[in-house]
Amino acid sequence: MDSPPLIRRLLLALIALAVILPIAISIVAGVGALLGAMGDAIGGRVLGWIALAGGILWVIVLVGLVLFQAVLSCNGRDGPKP
Repeated sequence: MDSPPLIRRLLLALIALAVILPIAISIVAGVGALLGAMGDAIGGRVLGWIALAGGILWVIVLVGLVLFQAVLSCNGRDGPKP
């Protein structure tokens, strides 16, 4: 059974975010730590808060991905077919 294009795009977007967000969080946190070490405490703190917000968003994306897959599994679908 083929899944509708909207479901397929939503699933691919969630997977892409689940892969890209930790990389972006690591970069932002690293730059924040670098700024803090160079004496810019305010800039480091701001980037730390941005990294924290990205981490929260990443957790939300992961939970959404699990719930989305659970709903597809309950409907008798295993996900989008290639």
